[in-house]
Amino acid sequence: MPQKPYRLKFDSKVSLLNEPKDKSWVLLANYTDKTSLRNATAFYMGSISNLEYTPHYQFVDVMLNGKYNGTYQLGDHLKISKDRVNVGDDGFLLEIDAKAAADDVTFKTNKIGHPINIKDPDVIEGDDNYTYVRDYVLAAEAALFSDDFTNQENGWQKYLDIESFVDWYLINEIGKNNDACFYTSCYMNLKRGGKLKMGPLWDFDIAFGNVNYNGTYNVNGFWIKGVTWYTKLFQDPVFVAKVKERFNYFYAHLSEIMNFINENASYLKYSVIENNNKWGTFYNYTWPNYDIWGSYNNEVQSMKTWLKNRMEWLKSEFDKM
Repeated sequence: MPQKPYRLKFDSKVSLLNEPKDKSWVLLANYTDKTSLRNATAFYMGSISNLEYTPHYQFVDVMLNGKYNGTYQLGDHLKISKDRVNVGDDGFLLEIDAKAAADDVTFKTNKIGHPINIKDPDVIEGDDNYTYVRDYVLAAEAALFSDDFTNQENGWQKYLDIESFVDWYLINEIGKNNDACFYTSCYMNLKRGGKLKMGPLWDFDIAFGNVNYNGTYNVNGFWIKGVTWYTKLFQDPVFVAKVKERFNYFYAHLSEIMNFINENASYLKYSVIENNNKWGTFYNYTWPNYDIWGSYNNEVQSMKTWLKNRMEWLKSEFDKM
């Protein structure tokens, strides 16, 4: 993409915009999202969810080497720490990652088609940390796909945290997040002695009706419910009941989510004009947008209309279960 994201790393821990101190930060460009609001909206939903941690972000205008570079989101680089992914000194941050590099340390399972990338900490294939997390994930998958998978003591609930698996699923399903079908940017975390959890949320720029392929612009249709592990989870009435309960929670908060979008669209109204002067995305096709809506207000309205219609379709489907 012409507008690049950036990674920032300081020599010592710093607090940026009153966020908890750390050395590592990122600037998200959101080039494919003309509203600049899709990641922010997902993160807002995460902040009112049962997920333990959702990345913190603030909108900023970036000057790079003395030149204006556009509207960005400044915030957390995903890593293990007490203020980010808090899994202790010996826990793990994982990513289902079809785009894993050749030098990444990964492993595969029988049911998930793409590699699982051990993002943090640094491990060596075959060492104790690698073996621990690989064996745990494989045991969790074996329990999930066992004949006795609904047994609360020996089935999937022995290994997988239901709260995070439900809320991560719902936020990605509501947004019909293109990459969340266990393709890439699907994060999981594991604390030794605890259960495997989904999260943090990540990478929603091609979500909320922003994609012209895979059918993800269409508000109808499940996108993640049919993915490997989730296909099996939906065969357990306990999981389905929790999904219905938590969906009704998000549905009840739809007006708050819409207010969040409206408030941030108003906050960005001058910044996005300058961003468009720099990058010229309004009124032009930007991959992989479904359509060209023209003005910023039209782009925001399109996203809001899509989200409202998506929530209504999901409600009708979950009510049938």
